[in-house]
Amino acid sequence: MEANGNMAWWRESRFGMFIHWGIYSLKARGEWAMYSERIPVKEYEELAGQFNPVWYDPDEWVRLAKDTGMKYIVITAKHHDGFSMFKTEVDRYNIVDATPYGKDVMTGLAKACEKHGVRLCFYYSHVREWRHPYAPSLEMRTPFMYGNYGNFWDYPDEAKKNLQVYIDEFDKPQLKELLTQYGPIGIIWFDTPSLIRPDQAQELIDVVKSTQPDCLVNSRVGRFVQPDYYSLGDDEVPQFNAGVDFETPMTICHAWGYNNMPDNKYREVNELLRQLVDIVSLGGNYLLNVGPDPTGVIPPEAQERLKGIGDWMKVNGEAIHGTKASPFPAKPSWGKITAKDDTLYLHVYQWSGDISLTGFKSKVTAVKLLADPGRAATWSQEPCGSLGYDRLTVHLPGNAPDPCVSVIKVQFETPMELETRIIEDDTGTIQLPACLSTMHSSGAQTQAEINITGIVQRWFSTDDWFSWEFLCERPGLFDVTVSASTGPKALWDFGHQVAVAFGSQINTAGISDAGIPTERFQKRTFQAGKLRIDEAGQYHISIKASYLVRTNGQGFTMSMVKLEPSKQ
Repeated sequence: MEANGNMAWWRESRFGMFIHWGIYSLKARGEWAMYSERIPVKEYEELAGQFNPVWYDPDEWVRLAKDTGMKYIVITAKHHDGFSMFKTEVDRYNIVDATPYGKDVMTGLAKACEKHGVRLCFYYSHVREWRHPYAPSLEMRTPFMYGNYGNFWDYPDEAKKNLQVYIDEFDKPQLKELLTQYGPIGIIWFDTPSLIRPDQAQELIDVVKSTQPDCLVNSRVGRFVQPDYYSLGDDEVPQFNAGVDFETPMTICHAWGYNNMPDNKYREVNELLRQLVDIVSLGGNYLLNVGPDPTGVIPPEAQERLKGIGDWMKVNGEAIHGTKASPFPAKPSWGKITAKDDTLYLHVYQWSGDISLTGFKSKVTAVKLLADPGRAATWSQEPCGSLGYDRLTVHLPGNAPDPCVSVIKVQFETPMELETRIIEDDTGTIQLPACLSTMHSSGAQTQAEINITGIVQRWFSTDDWFSWEFLCERPGLFDVTVSASTGPKALWDFGHQVAVAFGSQINTAGISDAGIPTERFQKRTFQAGKLRIDEAGQYHISIKASYLVRTNGQGFTMSMVKLEPSKQ
């Protein structure tokens, strides 16, 4: 991806605050209340007359974000309900002209961000809009599935809707206002591209870039255009480093907008911290959302969790800010890794005994605990047979410095040099992620592709296949598994038949609807027998399909082949 030259600040940040705030906070049931309850436009508009956030303190918000270790703030300038949380000449349905508060909350936020050195960014819903009669209702979920997520109860006639008119009369002038009224803006964070055409999305990108050339635009502006970085699905934590700039928007609780319902559970600090580390270790940014109440106060449950993250960041922030993804193809069993040019940060989740990491070509000179630099951490570096790289073993001393994530800083004598080919992880498992495979086709061209989360998509043809080269230091008998990853179960295709080939050894697997899905972005693992590697060396392995299903237009969404030392 050819990214904006001003991506440096975004990559250095790694951590931002998302803020969903609007008149929907009065309903205290999240930002989708208007849609979920089919509230008529005229009735919903009455909320504006009740919105008076007298306790709003932008300086307090920005200080909270900064103390948490966040480097930028993305706030909802206009969400799907169509209410503008800024002064706009396009429509009087805005916080200055339609509420008793009568002031532009973005002006104060811009000043506070400038004061504390935090980047101000705006969320803007550019297609989905429940108040405007020209905004469409029909939206695309996948190439073959559609949903009705617009206002069809007030505006049932889809034929009367005209997205181009809405873009010209509403989106473009409001974007120019947001980019000229509040100083430098870091990102215009578009949402829900739906059925916007590529040329229409490009028009909006052009408005942003012609007004503020350094302002970034995320991928939700539209399909088949060139964003500065990719926004993953809500709450989506990818499994692999696919080598792209990405950001995960994550809720701190069940809802995005303010919600005081009993079922609105908050995530614990440990979960949030590990999500942050997981995402940064893959080269991404973590955008953690809070939903202020109608008086302008960030809920105490959210503040408590942000403080917990901030306490950890004060000690370990250097292992997050300005880091790159782990340079190792495999994930270790004990945690995650982030890196700088001459330093590795080992984020240890399981603090017990020794941990190891394989693939060093440079000499390690120092190993220390960020949370307890005075405590000695003994370590050793030994060659891995004759394969040309070393294994580092760190002896974990005493109790974990942090109950959630303890960070070990590893420094090198010379600029860090590592083995970047696929090698065993610390347990002897050979991880073969799809994003590190070579794609092949016996047909005219390869139809399958690797998406931005490192997963195979559009694998519909048995002409297409995938292969890997890897190094094996510890030969023996291995259990073979094939993993898949995708979205909601209704969108899965099952019934595929695949085969993993290693020399003359062929292991087959049926991709059937077995097991219980546990999360929105599901992962399934399928057994594919055993194979034997007789001696250390470099090897080739491949996976092909003898039969593929495309009922739901997904094909086989392969994520990984894994060779794990057999326990039998």
